Amino acid sequence: MGNDKNEFRFFDPRESPAKIYGLADNGYCRVPEHVLAQMSAGLRGLALQPSGGRVRFHTDSDKLYVKLAVFIEPSMPHMPSSGSSGLDFFEGVGTDMKYIGTRQPECGQRKLEAEIPLTKGEKTVTVYLPLYNGIRSLAFGVEPGAAVTAPPLYTHEKPIVFYSSSITQGGSASRTSNSYCAMLARHFDSDFINLGFSGSAKGELYMAEYIAGLEMSCFVLDYDHNAPDAEYLRKTHYPFLQTVLDLQPGLPVIVLSKSDTRFSRADNERRDIVRDSCRLAKAKGHPVHFIDGGELFGDRDRDACTVDGCHPNDLGFYRMAERITPVFSEILDG
Repeated sequence: MGNDKNEFRFFDPRESPAKIYGLADNGYCRVPEHVLAQMSAGLRGLALQPSGGRVRFHTDSDKLYVKLAVFIEPSMPHMPSSGSSGLDFFEGVGTDMKYIGTRQPECGQRKLEAEIPLTKGEKTVTVYLPLYNGIRSLAFGVEPGAAVTAPPLYTHEKPIVFYSSSITQGGSASRTSNSYCAMLARHFDSDFINLGFSGSAKGELYMAEYIAGLEMSCFVLDYDHNAPDAEYLRKTHYPFLQTVLDLQPGLPVIVLSKSDTRFSRADNERRDIVRDSCRLAKAKGHPVHFIDGGELFGDRDRDACTVDGCHPNDLGFYRMAERITPVFSEILDG
């Protein structure tokens, strides 16, 4: 296969008919400027990691070239660079989307240039952006005579919104399309917004207020892991949930407790706090669903579902998606 970038006509997806999903309108960032301004420096850095972001476009090019520059060299000890800093490529639309490949910067490098073969004829291309690295620049190249047009809409254009910890951000998926959020959204052909912030989702009310103002089909709340202790979780969890529901009282909400492979008495106390929040909301007539995080990995080979007893690998994310799927079926297809 040739690899001569001079054969291609390049475009910046932000200045083209391509559509960028899952991100705010201020570059490759997950939240808008007014929310970014309220965040700590650490949270701002995480918000600039475009987990859940996708570039979609329709083209008749038979091959694609990508040029990517990321903020830092991939170096996470428990997560491959293909997940933290790579790009996943899919062809097709709806639930028939097909995975066609992954490209990521080489070890010790911050840049990627690569060619990706596509099937002949017209097709829709979806590119999943890095989970744990920021984007300095991104360009795609198509053959000189090929067209680039707007993609078809998702079946569910109104996004699913996720707010949570490093698990939701995607740690430690081997590929950028293998977070449980991406899997679920793909299974239902839905847009989604990933507001998972590694170690830093603390249930702050300004985040609840921002989320409450988003147009969405469903909200998934799961920041148990990042609450410093049970008392903090008790003080913040229901107010966060109620802030969202006050503005969107009919919004379907799925609330998860933490999904570790083993649980202590303190973990069970935290689970009960989360469950009590759901009971309070349901008593007020809100459509809230609780899922015990202890069920997310199943019973068999639970230890095989994570890299460290906490952060899921691809198997763990798959099992999470499978456990949550029936609830999404009720909400999105019911």
